[in-house]
Amino acid sequence: MLPQIIRRPAPIVAACLITVAGLVGAEQTPSSEAGPKPAPVLWVPSDGANAPMGVGKGIFPGRVTWIRDLASTPWDGKTGNWWDEGTGIRLPVVNKMMSKSLDALTGAHSDPQAWVALFEYFNETHRQLKRGYGAGEKIAIKINCNNAYGGYGDVDGQIDQSPQVLFSLLDQLIDVAGVPQEMISVYEAARVIPDRVFTKPHAAFPGVRFIDSQGNGKNGRFPVEYQKDALHFSVAEPHVGRDLPRCVTEATYLINLTLVKGHPTTGVSLTAKNHYGTVDVRDHDVYVNSHSHPMATYHPFVDMIGSKQLGGKTLLFILDGLYGVRDVNDNVAEHGHWTKLFHGEWMASIFMSQDPIAIDSVGLDFLRAEFPFGRFTDFEPMKNCDNYMHEAALAANPPSGTHYAPDGVPLKCLGVHEHWNNETDRQYSRNLGRDEGIELLKIGAD
Repeated sequence: MLPQIIRRPAPIVAACLITVAGLVGAEQTPSSEAGPKPAPVLWVPSDGANAPMGVGKGIFPGRVTWIRDLASTPWDGKTGNWWDEGTGIRLPVVNKMMSKSLDALTGAHSDPQAWVALFEYFNETHRQLKRGYGAGEKIAIKINCNNAYGGYGDVDGQIDQSPQVLFSLLDQLIDVAGVPQEMISVYEAARVIPDRVFTKPHAAFPGVRFIDSQGNGKNGRFPVEYQKDALHFSVAEPHVGRDLPRCVTEATYLINLTLVKGHPTTGVSLTAKNHYGTVDVRDHDVYVNSHSHPMATYHPFVDMIGSKQLGGKTLLFILDGLYGVRDVNDNVAEHGHWTKLFHGEWMASIFMSQDPIAIDSVGLDFLRAEFPFGRFTDFEPMKNCDNYMHEAALAANPPSGTHYAPDGVPLKCLGVHEHWNNETDRQYSRNLGRDEGIELLKIGAD
């Protein structure tokens, strides 16, 4: 029996007016009609500040770590490329940021202890096993190379996965946590993993399998092999693909490594949106088109976060915000400066969490404070973009009334959502001394 879903005709009609920009590569952008446009209205979240919903997940419930170090991003915006080692991003600094984040997230006193804590927590809460990582268990890492439209030689300057953060994560898993290289897959099923992201990690860790849309086994990348009907949804027509890469279905653990960026249809592109590079069919016109839909609407991201194959396997969520940007297709040099929050500097940040809703809530607050209108001036791209966060935090009884049960079992709360008190103090409920909500734990760079 299909769930009852709250819908309104007008937003669906409005969603159909969205123009597809680029048949293969570019993300969809709104159409532009002749005539003057009214000034955009600043979107204000419906739940206001410090009104947590749901229950925090993680060793420290609802914890999101944030470390910012300008030494990680010395790029002058002109010389070379933003991803160049040493002049664009400094790997030694990123390594320290990753280490400090892991220790702070878990409360550990060393990186090996942090990984033990992560695996033990996951296995106890998701698999009812009192142990850490086990021999033969596979890990899949979903990275974000959405803008690598130029193929393996892509150097267009748009935002993609920074190779240094990926390298640092692999180094942690292999040399610190002791995971064998051949047990790890790095994938981007919808795009390619360009040379600038692939070359250095592959040289250092040749046993790691890299998988992308053009891999053939001879170019260092393997082809994506899909398992049919591995992903299930709570409505009959979710407009999202049901096939998943075998590196995902065969994995015991996932790590969701993505970026901080705005988006013209989903409002933000964070950890939930990252799996649009996992599925074989992606919808931008219907449910995920947030600014054309009201709150309390079914959202496929909730099924994906709740799926035993995706969110249900995720050990760790990471936002690579070294060069956070205004919009998904933005060139870093042109639109990567954070004027309001960081005095025109780069974001230079890394965020980590065990809570998929908390980390996206924090990412949204940073983006809406700095880039509330994205690259547009005639509509509100962020309007209602936290709908999926509300639905997921309250998945057992969501505002839409949807019966979320992607694997046949009704979902429970998937994490905690709230908005900070203001863009200056950036405090969530746990920062204010409450025993609920999000904790944004800022880590000193020194």
